[in-house]
Amino acid sequence: ADERNRLYERGTVCITDGCIEEVRPSRAGDGELEASTVIDGNGKLVMPGLVNAHTHLEMTPLIGAFSELELTEMLGSGTALFNRLGNGEFEYLVEAGVELAALNFLLGGVTTVNSMDARPAAGAEAFGEAGLRGFFGPAISDLFWDQPVDQQFSRAREFVETYHDTYEGRIRATICPNDDWSCTRQLWERTASLAAEYPDLLVHTHLLEL
Repeated sequence: ADERNRLYERGTVCITDGCIEEVRPSRAGDGELEASTVIDGNGKLVMPGLVNAHTHLEMTPLIGAFSELELTEMLGSGTALFNRLGNGEFEYLVEAGVELAALNFLLGGVTTVNSMDARPAAGAEAFGEAGLRGFFGPAISDLFWDQPVDQQFSRAREFVETYHDTYEGRIRATICPNDDWSCTRQLWERTASLAAEYPDLLVHTHLLEL
């Protein structure tokens, strides 16, 4: 499809320096055009990359684990696990999870992700090395878990300084107050102050999660 949503059963896409220059019906000789890379898309679908606008990559290995639980049971179990992830436990599970997520997204056509995690560095590195795009940030809450708020904001600032605009600009940091019910007004005000320090960062949260 081109910018006007016209579909071409047989089309050609020309790319220069990573930017799409032209999308048009194929012409005789397109397969012989001079280019450093030529991809034969015969029988393939060429489409824009999909965007997963909200996810928790660390939870990828646990898909289905909470499916039989009621909401309060799920939140209780999830909160306990999130605390342990935040304390650095289960690193092997986190690393395997973000790599599995990257593979799943590549297979499904998702090229950009927006993820809120306890330990987002693993996701930023896995997606950066996989050639994907992503927005990543550590969840912040003063009611949801027992880590000191100062420590949480220190981690958030360190993540921004380390990972924002890395991997050729494909990986970007976000500020992630967890949601509307687990953050006090004071935490939201502190979030606003941090966001003012980094005006090019997005704020990612849950709205009306319950």
